Amino acid sequence: MFRAMLRGLLTHKLRLVLSALAIVLGTMFMSGAFVGGDTIARGFENLFSTVDADLDVQVTAVSEVPESQLGPAPPTALVGPGAVAAIEVVPGVAQTTGQVLVDGALVVGSTGKVVPSTGPPRYGSGWVGDDSGFVVLREGRPPDQANEVALNASLAEASGLGVGDTARVLTPGRDLPEAYSVVGVFGYRGDRDSLGGETNIAFTMPTAQRVLIDAPGRFTEVDVTAEPGVTPDELRDRLAATLGDGYTVRTAEQVASDQADAVQGFIGVLRNGLAVFAFIGLFTGMFLIFNTFAMLVAQRTRELAIYRAFGASRGQVNRGVLAEAALLGLGASIIGLALGAGIGYLLTVLLEGLANTDLPVDGVVLRAYVVLATIGVGVGVTVLAAVVPALRAGRVPPVAAMRESAGPDRPLGRLTLAGMVVLAAGVTLLALRLTGVVDGNNVVLLGGGTLLTFLGVAMLAPAISRPVTSTLGQLVSFSTPGKLGTRNTGRNPRRTAVTAAALMIGVALATGAGVFASSAKAGITDAFRSDLTAQLLVAGDLTTGQGGFAPARARAMAAIPEVTDVAALQLDTVVFGGRDTVVGATDVGAARVIFSLRTASGELRTLRSGEYVVDADTAKRDNLGVGSVQTMVTARGGPMPERLVGVYETSSLISGPLISTDDAAGFGTRLAQQGYVRVADDAVVPIVKTELEALFADNPLVTVSDTSSLVDQAAQFLDVVLAILNVLLGLTIVVAVLGVINTLLLSIYERTREIGLIRAVGMSRGQLAHMIGVESVLISVFGALLGIVVGVALGVAIVMALDSSGFLSLTLPWGYLVAILFLAVVAGVVAAILPAVRAARLDVLRAIAYE
Repeated sequence: MFRAMLRGLLTHKLRLVLSALAIVLGTMFMSGAFVGGDTIARGFENLFSTVDADLDVQVTAVSEVPESQLGPAPPTALVGPGAVAAIEVVPGVAQTTGQVLVDGALVVGSTGKVVPSTGPPRYGSGWVGDDSGFVVLREGRPPDQANEVALNASLAEASGLGVGDTARVLTPGRDLPEAYSVVGVFGYRGDRDSLGGETNIAFTMPTAQRVLIDAPGRFTEVDVTAEPGVTPDELRDRLAATLGDGYTVRTAEQVASDQADAVQGFIGVLRNGLAVFAFIGLFTGMFLIFNTFAMLVAQRTRELAIYRAFGASRGQVNRGVLAEAALLGLGASIIGLALGAGIGYLLTVLLEGLANTDLPVDGVVLRAYVVLATIGVGVGVTVLAAVVPALRAGRVPPVAAMRESAGPDRPLGRLTLAGMVVLAAGVTLLALRLTGVVDGNNVVLLGGGTLLTFLGVAMLAPAISRPVTSTLGQLVSFSTPGKLGTRNTGRNPRRTAVTAAALMIGVALATGAGVFASSAKAGITDAFRSDLTAQLLVAGDLTTGQGGFAPARARAMAAIPEVTDVAALQLDTVVFGGRDTVVGATDVGAARVIFSLRTASGELRTLRSGEYVVDADTAKRDNLGVGSVQTMVTARGGPMPERLVGVYETSSLISGPLISTDDAAGFGTRLAQQGYVRVADDAVVPIVKTELEALFADNPLVTVSDTSSLVDQAAQFLDVVLAILNVLLGLTIVVAVLGVINTLLLSIYERTREIGLIRAVGMSRGQLAHMIGVESVLISVFGALLGIVVGVALGVAIVMALDSSGFLSLTLPWGYLVAILFLAVVAGVVAAILPAVRAARLDVLRAIAYE
């Protein structure tokens, strides 16, 4: 029985290939995401194990304040001389080596700007030498004077600096660079210029302690070597007992694992993102597989009935169809797995290109779980899509072998009712999450709600496919081929709807993202135009959060003629009221004017030490009123009481606690990241901008720009995100086009005699191609329209749910929607090419005689 059904399936190889492509694409992206992530992760694990091979235990200090999320800042949790002395006398300690390693050390190039980075850290360190030979001095010598540095080879190449040159270096917390003589260039074992794309400026240790951490005699970590016979675990426990809770003590293995986990964070985001889109591709592929097997079952009615007449049971027929699906899924998944390994390798090459360095990877890592998951998901999705067609196949009665056809299409009443129930369930789940009635459970509420919404719309689609395609068909019904193509599209509404549903999913997601992006752009633009009164912005690198200027320079900015208000904004992450909070320090009197802040209670004025103001939402959340006292703990200062003197209405430009500039002395960074300048007369803005540029000419990271640059930057970020989303969602569009091709090919197969007859009565090959093209375009446009309606609804719901943020202003991207419809027409034309060619090649006489 199975062999007979398998032979029947293999007689239609083109259909199998087209159906298998959907699974191949989905499993390829899925396995590629995991293979690429595992390959990079394994490389960094091996690298960090090698880097830390010469230490047994590492000691670092614990900070009471969370690490700043606003960019690199000098660390404040340091190991002092007392702790080092205590470490040295612990039994089992053979040697201690203090280290200083800080992100944010920048070299100023010959253009006066900082040498750019593609993302990896830009370290400054204290030179300690290396007896193991891991660090290799390639040129010159180590630094031994306060004005000397050595550069790692990747930085030397990027900056064009070498031994004997002068390097201007900007270190964290400083707004002016210092000049150093380059005396050495170093690399790493294995002829590596860097470990993972990072740059490194090595100072003498006393200089590193002064310019990187502003703490002479202190270290960011201390590496400890154990005496022979003392295991790292034993030494770790002894050190932990001696030093107490203020320090973290880890073995070299734990350090390497933590370092690898930090890399895994980025890899995980990349891997999970690709896996999500792989799942979307597989989900859309289910519609293609379902349609293929449904049509194959319908076209093999007589064949299946003969099997039943010869004694095959329903179960045998069911199992036969499911076995066909399992074999199809297995073969496609194996191909997808093999291609995914190549995609994973290409992913590492792409990241190497973006980082402009060699990642520590060697070969391709293919773990057992990737093989099992890829094949399991591919086979499972294929079998699941074939369940309903398999059940239909088992219901074919033996008497059907004597009929010409399988009978009329079934009524749509039950399917439509079920679709309404599923759609209502999906909308309910989304509404519960988006309205905030239920918090958390994003996978169930958002993921499940979106999935049920798509399924519900797909189940309702057959009921509306005929009227919609008939209406659209009026545009092309001026010719006989156009009329025939329109009627053919409405023949089987289930088939048309399922084919269009695959395209609907991709278009809906892209449209929803487009609505959100356009609404975000409009909201941000409106907020800046209506509430921000400053015309000029003085800021460090807004992308990386690095750089800034001394807050005291705000007085020089305010002294420029025609400048009426200046608000220098210094931000840091602190503990405020027992909660990790981003706090801003500024002149609230000026900020009230510049950000159009409105008083909700109390007063908004220039603050004295120990005073703060906060937005109304935060005040409501924390039950705060004028006079409430909160304790603030900063990176460089102890607990400090802050008394609330004013509450400002929630603003889309600024939020959270604002304190006096005097109380920011304990911040981790001593720089103001942004400065907003209000000019009395717009006509003199260019003149003021020129004077500000002259004032900050000595600061290579600070730029003076029009405040509209903030809007442009936000818009560019949204455009990049949307572009990446659309590229990845192109996978679903490819699957949808395959679905249209497959449906039309199968439709031509079952209409072979009909095509022969219309050719015999005078229809030319060109007219036949026109007819099939109309069918293809109508299916594609119907799917696109479904996707646009669902996507706009989802986008509007998300915007309305998040409207309280103030950053969203509901806007429909009409140009984007029109472009999607145009692309749907193009996709329909492309999808029609192969079926049209196949139909045109049919021999007329053989087609007429076909049974």
